[in-house]
Amino acid sequence: MLRLFALLSFLSAWCGCAFANAPLTPEILRDQAFVTAQRADTSVAGDALQKALARLAAKTPLLSALVRLQQDEEENIARLRAAFFAATEGTGVDAEAEVERLEQQLEQAKARLAALGERLARDFPAYADLVANRPLTRADVQEFLKPGEALVLIITDIDESYLWAIGPNEATWHRASLGTNTLAQRVKTLRQSLALPGSTASFERGADAMDDEGEAPPAARQFDRALAHELYRELLAPLAPVLDKANHVMMVRSGPLASLPFAMLVTDPPPANAEWADVPLEKTPWLIRKQALSTLPVITSLRIMRQGDEAAAVAQREPFVGFGDPLLGSALAAARSGEDAVEVAQATNAEQAVYTRGVFDNIMAVAQLAPLPNTRRELLALAEVTGVSQDRLFMGEQASETQVKATDFSRARIIAFATHGLLAGGIAGLEEPALVFTPPQEPTALDDGLLTASEAAALNLSADLVILSACDTAGSDGTPGAEGLTGLARSFLYAGAKALLVSHWPVDDYAASALTTRLIERMNVGNGSNTLGGRAAALRHSILALMEDPKARNRAHPRIWAPFVVVGEGG
Repeated sequence: MLRLFALLSFLSAWCGCAFANAPLTPEILRDQAFVTAQRADTSVAGDALQKALARLAAKTPLLSALVRLQQDEEENIARLRAAFFAATEGTGVDAEAEVERLEQQLEQAKARLAALGERLARDFPAYADLVANRPLTRADVQEFLKPGEALVLIITDIDESYLWAIGPNEATWHRASLGTNTLAQRVKTLRQSLALPGSTASFERGADAMDDEGEAPPAARQFDRALAHELYRELLAPLAPVLDKANHVMMVRSGPLASLPFAMLVTDPPPANAEWADVPLEKTPWLIRKQALSTLPVITSLRIMRQGDEAAAVAQREPFVGFGDPLLGSALAAARSGEDAVEVAQATNAEQAVYTRGVFDNIMAVAQLAPLPNTRRELLALAEVTGVSQDRLFMGEQASETQVKATDFSRARIIAFATHGLLAGGIAGLEEPALVFTPPQEPTALDDGLLTASEAAALNLSADLVILSACDTAGSDGTPGAEGLTGLARSFLYAGAKALLVSHWPVDDYAASALTTRLIERMNVGNGSNTLGGRAAALRHSILALMEDPKARNRAHPRIWAPFVVVGEGG
């Protein structure tokens, strides 16, 4: 496919140059190919971010409301179409009646959508230009980049990958001989080298994540740093003329690379006459030591993010709202039987050296998931850092799905969900990703203890940052062809978050707490003015502080700090 796009780019550049009687230069070909590649790189998550950020950038409440109605109607049409095609497979009078009913509903929904589109075009013509999915040229990107920033686009074909790097004043590109299958295998190898000892899957929850001496067990230390350096050398090193001038790099990538946190790539080989086994993990030249990193689902979202009013009415907004520490497992049983939940939970989990926000293999119901004691400390620390009272924290019995749906998030700058994150199939009968909350006494459609991706998409947000401090909230597993940043991440982008902090695999409970607290503390320096570089820089600072902590040397392993990424506006 990309070879076809490359040919079209070449012809487009050639025709344009011939018409203008201008020379066909490598720079023109590079820029034309950059524009054409964006048409090949689309994603559901990118579309969600595009729509959400357009709504955030709306200048009036009426425009914002109309945009949300338009997006909701599009979602409604998609659901009706799926139901319609399913109904056409039925037989009999009832099936025919259902098909006719759904067909009428579809026509009505399409008419409503068309009317909304006409009204938006008539009353808000500037909006149409804002959301137009027009690929950005190199000059467009440079217009929106700030000093010290760079953007990288990576498109992967069957046999090759194409990479562009654009800075405020320069640009470069190259082609790597790494196709989809090769990259998929290398990403799989790196992710497997992060697995805990004895795990059959890449990222099982386990009590033996770290030994009693505070060090990772030998098998957990065997992260393939040679392969991590090889990937850096082949993919990013040729872009050094641009990247070496940047302290914040925005990554746009798809395919197998969408599930690889670039922070754990290694920029240099081991010292002369040394092997990686001789180099302590905390001395490794990780890419995160060099630059802050963030992820953009699509390049066109950059235009919308940077055209919005970043600083509007910050003083009038609510600093923080947090949900976490749901009652689960032994803590839930103790609370509902009148026993001391804390003591029971501690007694039950005393043998576990590290808590993780993953799912036990034998868990078959929400109520039996393990309690997460560090999430309470995490939220209390975040509340202290942001200067809000504890009445903006919803924990224990209050950490319910009912409370989430009843909370007005529209004015919250930062929102945190510190709990279990489940992928589809994570527990029996779960068909979509979800966040876990305190189960109700009697499950209902309103509250079954799980805020699913579709329910999250219905929230009304305008947050600068949503922290999904849970497992697998990025949602991609690196499988070739799998959609990156699906599920929960896509849903919160659609709901209106400007940026997310998400994870690529089950996370260490302590690390999640330490990273999120330091991130927000760093972001809030200067009364929320982001004087130290914003979200991506704050995450980088938090990661470095964790991996260099002499009291917790085990935290230098990339399994602990690498899953966290900022998606959306990282500046």
